[in-house]
This record gives sequence, structure tokens and C-alpha cells, in this order.
Amino acid sequence: MKLLAHGFQVRELLGGLDWWKRDGYATEGEGSQAGTEITCGC
Repeated sequence: MKLLAHGFQVRELLGGLDWWKRDGYATEGEGSQAGTEITCGC
């Protein structure tokens, strides 16, 4: 809620990283996958 209050776009990860990947969002690091990049919207 604090990030949202400061103007950041936030997402709740109810399903954890597994659902993040299933929804097509990019990950970084070892074993990363391409996908939709998330930006701060600043």
C-alpha cells in the first residue's frame, strides 16, 4: 500500500512467482524468461 501511495504500479502476487510467470511477466537472473517488462510508471 505504501508503494501505491507513492505512485508506483503494484501487483499482488497471490500465486507467487509461478503465477507471475504464467501471466507472462519477465523475470531476471538465472533461469530468467522473456515477457512483459514492468516499469515504475514514474
